[in-house]
Amino acid sequence: MPCLICGHEQTIDAHLIPRAFALEVAPHSGEKHVIGYPGADKFRRTNTGVYDADILCGPCDRKLGAHEGYAVEFLRKARMRLAPPHSYLHAKEVNGDRFVRFAAGLCWKYAVTKQANGRIGTGRYREILADVAFERAPVPSSIDLTAIQLYTGDTEVYFYRAPKADRQQGVNLFRFYIGGFLFFLKTDNRANPEVPPQECWLRGKQSASFAVLPAEMFEEWAIGKQIAGRPNLRSYFDKIRSKPAR
Repeated sequence: MPCLICGHEQTIDAHLIPRAFALEVAPHSGEKHVIGYPGADKFRRTNTGVYDADILCGPCDRKLGAHEGYAVEFLRKARMRLAPPHSYLHAKEVNGDRFVRFAAGLCWKYAVTKQANGRIGTGRYREILADVAFERAPVPSSIDLTAIQLYTGDTEVYFYRAPKADRQQGVNLFRFYIGGFLFFLKTDNRANPEVPPQECWLRGKQSASFAVLPAEMFEEWAIGKQIAGRPNLRSYFDKIRSKPAR
């Protein structure tokens, strides 16, 4: 199947969640992580996350990778500051549009991947997300992004969550969790939701504020704990821990 962006016949194993973010969950040699689903007993073992071999060629994947690399480095530095819960993490130097393009690319990949990989429905925004992600157009007002740091008391990243449709204050969004931050990507012509405040939205910004809230306030944390607590999953990790890392 040719590249969905440029039509090149040779495609690659394109990671849906950027590999750098996936490896934050299992950073040490010999470790693995698993992909679980709410309400399902089965899970998938993985070293670097889920990929799709039928959507992108190498050059097009690298276009997304440039914005992904910017996001992962920014978030790593932001986590080191350990801002307290119920506060704001202020960043004076932010390329807001790069963040938006990064999020648009991630959601676009999930819009075009196989159903088994967790495909999301984006409707007419599929092409708009592609235009934004691959810099084929300026970021329109219908696309914007905000992020909340989920406070866990340390700088570790314990899990990630693939995009899912959401709706806040009547506005259509996609939410996903990576790098210790919960992202909300707006795909709607209506104005941004009033919460969080407008200084927390990133489109066109050169400085921004990120809300910091306790992780237990959000479904992402609750679902992660619920999945990790399943007997079959705990048994699997017990076996992994009993083996020496190669």
